[in-house]
This record gives sequence, C-alpha cells and structure tokens, in this order.
Amino acid sequence: MTAALDAAHRTQDATIRRRRDEDVAPLVDVLWAQQPQTRYPVRDSLPFPVEEFLHAHDAAGAWTVELDGRALGHACWVPTVAASDDRGVDPTGRLTTAAEACAAAHGCGVDELAWVSSLFLAPELRGMGLASRLLATVVADVQGAGRHPCLEVVDLNPAALRRYRADGWREVLRAHPAWLRAATGDATLGTTTMVRPIDA
Repeated sequence: MTAALDAAHRTQDATIRRRRDEDVAPLVDVLWAQQPQTRYPVRDSLPFPVEEFLHAHDAAGAWTVELDGRALGHACWVPTVAASDDRGVDPTGRLTTAAEACAAAHGCGVDELAWVSSLFLAPELRGMGLASRLLATVVADVQGAGRHPCLEVVDLNPAALRRYRADGWREVLRAHPAWLRAATGDATLGTTTMVRPIDA
C-alpha cells in the first residue's frame, strides 16, 4: 500500500470524541513526544503541572483524536485564559488586550469569547488533516455553547499559523508577552491572537 493510501486509511479510522479522564495521562506523553518538533508548549518542561496545560480540570469542552484505541491528539476550549490580558497591537495599530481585540472582531462582549487551547497531535498523525478536523470539532462545540472562538499562536510554530489561516482564522492582535520572553530569552518573539468568524 502506498504511503498516501495508508495515510488516507488511518485518517478514516481516526475518531474524534470527547476527552475522558483516563485520556489525560497518555495525552501528556503525546504532548511531550511532539514538543521537540513543534516547540509546543514553548518550554520543554512546564513550571506548573502539565495537567493544567491540558486544562484537565477546567476545560468547558475537550476533545481527543483516537486511533487504534489510543488517545493521540487533543484540543479543548476554556472561557478565559491568561493570554486574554496580554496587550498588543491590533491591525489598525491600536494598543489593546487580546480579549478586547477578539471581542471587537466578533462584535460581542469579552464574556462571550472562548479560547481554543492545547491543540496537538502525535507526530505520526501530522499531515493527515486531523488537526483541521479536531479544530473544527472544537469550534463547533464553542459555537454550540453560544460563544465566539479565539486562539493564540506563538511565532515558534509557523506551521500552526499557516493551518489556522487556511482554516479561516483571522489575525486580530500581535503581542510580545513577558512570559514568552522569560521562557525563551528572546524579546523578538511574539504571539498572534486570532478569531474565526462564524461565516468562515
């Protein structure tokens, strides 16, 4: 079987389902397995429990890619994140917070936003379209809850930025948060905050 056919079959066999408590431990392993390639998370060890990064206890909705009975991908959403207070520059050159920029772009209140978080896949699943499927599932969940989707992507992951743009996400803020400078020692690195319009 050719590599393309094999990938197509594996993509068809993958299931996207709600995350269960027992998925968290194997997803921690998947997160660290993909980190050297994606630099996501930025640090190769976190200054807090990795379960917090996965929003194991505070996600409003969390989803898993399952293949061959194994949890191999993850994404979730939360009503608010620390990044929502990051200040940056919107496309008009105005200094604002990430939350304010997202709310303005969506035409809603800050309390109506939802932040997509912790999106990653096992290295062997990359390039199969599963990240886009997983992201679409989370966005549908966000919209089903009557909220408006936002996310933040770090400059270290240009492939993610390209994927989000291809999936209809629009940039609303550029920032250089202190946490990123502290984590990398590079003051030139930044983040891009994005929204996905409902009609995208």
